[in-house]
This record gives sequence, structure tokens and C-alpha cells, in this order.
Amino acid sequence: MIGVLLSRYKAFATFFSFSVATSALGFGASLLLMRLIMPAEFGKLAIFLSMQFLVAPIVSLSADNLIAINKTRLDETSYAHFRRTYVTLAYAIFGVVELAFCVVYALDLQQEVLLLLVPVAALLKFLIGLASIEYVMEEKSVQYGLVQFFTTALSLALTVVFIWTVSADAGSRIFGLILADLVFLLIRYRGRMRLLVPLPVKLADCSKIALFGFPLLMSVAPAWALNEADKIIVSRYADLQAAGIYAAACAIGNFMVTFNTSLLNSILPKLYAALARETDILSVTRHFMLRFLLISAAFAAVFLAAYALLASRILPVKYVDARPVVYWIIVLALARSLYAVLGAVTDYLGLTVQKLVGISAGAVAALAGIYLGIQHFGVVGAAFGVGAGYTVLALVLWFCLMAKARSARAAVERCEK
Repeated sequence: MIGVLLSRYKAFATFFSFSVATSALGFGASLLLMRLIMPAEFGKLAIFLSMQFLVAPIVSLSADNLIAINKTRLDETSYAHFRRTYVTLAYAIFGVVELAFCVVYALDLQQEVLLLLVPVAALLKFLIGLASIEYVMEEKSVQYGLVQFFTTALSLALTVVFIWTVSADAGSRIFGLILADLVFLLIRYRGRMRLLVPLPVKLADCSKIALFGFPLLMSVAPAWALNEADKIIVSRYADLQAAGIYAAACAIGNFMVTFNTSLLNSILPKLYAALARETDILSVTRHFMLRFLLISAAFAAVFLAAYALLASRILPVKYVDARPVVYWIIVLALARSLYAVLGAVTDYLGLTVQKLVGISAGAVAALAGIYLGIQHFGVVGAAFGVGAGYTVLALVLWFCLMAKARSARAAVERCEK
């Protein structure tokens, strides 16, 4: 019996273990960077990564899931052709986006020159994403975990080398990340580099990819506003120093996001099984939401207690202003916990339009909340705005589920009559 359970959950346990180890390494890298670079440079790095978060889905047309779908549906030859078609299309989009960034930079030379590397990093993120999806579909959990972990470790090592030998700034971290990603690609595609070579494509093939990804692409801007706009707004209405302080607090607070993601992954099979078994979706959703919130709140309390004891050691003196911000980021992360189960349920029920509406409403609330929060409370106000955005998103999805439940009950009643 134990052997069966171990076999069943081996892949999950492997992915989870490597995910935690990689997240912990990334967390350690953030803490080390806070000691090696100034807050203003940390702010530049946060803006760069935020822009990459926005551009990467544009380069990929948000159609990454087609890789997982076609990996199982197509034979090897057809899949290789589809994959190269998708890569070729991404190269073309990358060229257009890179040109647009160059034009913007030429019109305003006061822009940070590092922003010209955003499309490059986004393209690498896309190519790496394809490789990661293939590892998952091929059930190569160990290889996937090892490459992810050592890529993170290599990026950190390269960053430290560049900081010590070149300059202690955001550029050293960005170049470290890009070079580590290039090494990842060489390892993943050794002997199969032809998959990265563009080929003449048919318009019909490109149209299928674009049509699949377009609805998802529509949610990129509001999702970016909900998750990343706070750092940009802080840098615009405060300064890079404040953006660095806020980004440092977010780097610590993201450990809460990692915990919530791992917790959601662990309950997802049970949640979906319950939804398939029970007809009362609101009751199931309410039950899992309550459990999720209680566990998340308990972890937050333990985390805050540990942070209160170690804050002076975790954050160096130059980031002392970030110490109180962390408390609010952790507490307001519970709004994301409120959304986590609701988002999973709406995905299961195929309520993609409703989810887009919810994300858009949450983005509007977040942008307004971030702006007003900064005006009245300073940097910490940005965290209030993000919390408000996720609360609105959760409420919208809950009302959508209530409407879905009423519709289902009405259909049953009509059948009974």
C-alpha cells in the first residue's frame, strides 16, 4: 500500500521538493542582493523583471498550453513541425517588440538602456518555458527540477562574479539571469538545436496559434496591472530608491506567495475530485476556501513571528525602511489566498470570460488603490492597492459562481418538471 502511494505521488513530491528548494535559493539570492547593491539599483531590477512579466506573454501570444496539448496529440514529426512554427512566430513577434523598445529609447534617451534587454529576456523565458513544459509532459521531474535549481544557482553565481568584477548594480543581476538562461537552453537542446531554428511557415498554422492564445492574451495587461504595476507606480510617484525599498519588501513577502502556490497544488486534486462528485459547487468552494484561508493565515502568523525576530538580520541597514512594509505585504497576501481556490474552481468550470472580467475589475481596483495608497500612506500604500485588487477579483468570481450555481439549479428544476 505504501509503495503504491509513493509511486502515485512520486512525481508530485519531486516537483514540489525542487520547487521549494529553488524558491528558497531565489529568496536567498534576493537577500544577498540587498546586501550587495543599493536600493535604487534594486528598484531598477524590479522594474526590469516587471516589464519582462508583461512582454513575455506577448512574445509567446500566451499560447504556451498548445505545447502540452500537441505534445500528447501529435506524432513526433508533426509535433516538431508545429514547435518550430511556434518558435518562428515568436521570433517574428520578438523582432517587432525589440524594434518598438529601440524606438522608445531613441525618442527618450533618459530611459534606462537595460530596458532594451527586456524583449531578449522575454524571448528566453518563452523558449525556456517550452522546454519546461516538455519536461513535465515527458514526466522527467528529476531533470526538470535539477535544471531549474542549477539555473537559479548559476544565475546567482554569475551575478556575484559580475558584481565583484564589473559593477554592483542591476545590470550585473540582469546579465547573470540572461547568461544562466542561455546555458539552460544549451543543456536542454543539446543535439536538438534544429528545434530552435526558424523555418518558412504557413499563415494558417500561425492563425491557429494566434486564435488559441488571443483570448488569454487579453488578460495579460490586467494581470500585469494586478501583479506588477505596484513597483512601476512606486518608482514613478516616489523614486527608484523607494521602488528598491518596496521591491525588497516584496522579495521577502513573495515567500508567502510560494507557500500559497504549493498549498494550492497539494489540494487541487481533492478540490477537482470534489467538484466532479458534488453538485453543490458553492458548498465545495466554501469548504476548500475556508481550509485554505485557515492554513494560509496560520503560516502567515508563524512567518511574521519569525520575521519579527530576524528582521534586523535579514534586511541590512540601507533597507531598514522596508522592514515595516513586509508586515503589510504578508497580511495583505491573504487576499491572494482568498482568490486562489476561487480561481481554480472557475478554471475547472471553464468560466474564462468571467475570470477575465474579474481580473480586469481587480486590475482597476489595484491601480486606483495603489495610486491613492501611495498618496496617503507612502510606499506601503502600494501593498494596500494590491490587496484591494485581489479582494475585488475574489468577490467578482464568487458572484460568478453564485450565478453559475443558480443556473445549474434552474436547469435541474426544469428537468424534474
